[in-house]
Amino acid sequence: MIYIKSERDILLIRQAVSIWKEVKIELTKACKPGVSLLALDKIAAEIIEKNDATCSFYQYEGFPGHICISVNAELIHGIPSNYILKKEDMVTFDVGVTYKNHVCDSAFTIIMDEDNVEAKKISEVTYDSLIKSISVIKPGATTGDIGYEIEKIANEGGYEVIKDFGGHGCGNKVHEDPMILCYGSKGKGTKLEKNMVICIEPMLMTDSDEYIIDKKNKWTVISKNKKLTCHWEHMVLVTENGYEILTQDNCDKI
Repeated sequence: MIYIKSERDILLIRQAVSIWKEVKIELTKACKPGVSLLALDKIAAEIIEKNDATCSFYQYEGFPGHICISVNAELIHGIPSNYILKKEDMVTFDVGVTYKNHVCDSAFTIIMDEDNVEAKKISEVTYDSLIKSISVIKPGATTGDIGYEIEKIANEGGYEVIKDFGGHGCGNKVHEDPMILCYGSKGKGTKLEKNMVICIEPMLMTDSDEYIIDKKNKWTVISKNKKLTCHWEHMVLVTENGYEILTQDNCDKI
């Protein structure tokens, strides 16, 4: 179901976003070699809970983590574990915050080694596809327009997009219609309307779009060739004449 947000909905979503931004700041500070994924998960949970909010993903369809933390070849749905981060790792945090039954969902990637050329390139292309695909958003534009831009930028950068996962509506629930795939055709798909809130999340893979689901945890999506992947996500409000990126800040570091 597609939810057109009321002014009250948008206000409460903005409050959830403000908590999400606090989590992002602290995770960015704490994400260093030698730190475990479980420790980072705990930091996020404590910040969310102290703000009288809840972790949107915790026990969502059985997901065991408070947030998703995906490393290197893990594209999405990484479960926090005892894994200790190394300098060469690239880490994606996908964080959901529910405040008074309204949700913020957004993801960001951190590269710990400034000399990691391969990681920097895929992150830059993924982020570029995110921003350029968002730029087409306005009432009357379609989900196909967004997916077309994501895949175009990804392919121009030398990467593939995953075909079976994508962005979605969000705000009143974690996942709402419409689904927004990482590929598409201009003019096709669902037409956007003012006061829709949608999550745009390009998911890029190296050399192949084939993936596997972790056999042990049944959640984590991993590139089949075990090469680098990357995922960025912004939550976007469709405005009267365009869009507003609700989760945008000055902290993105590619």
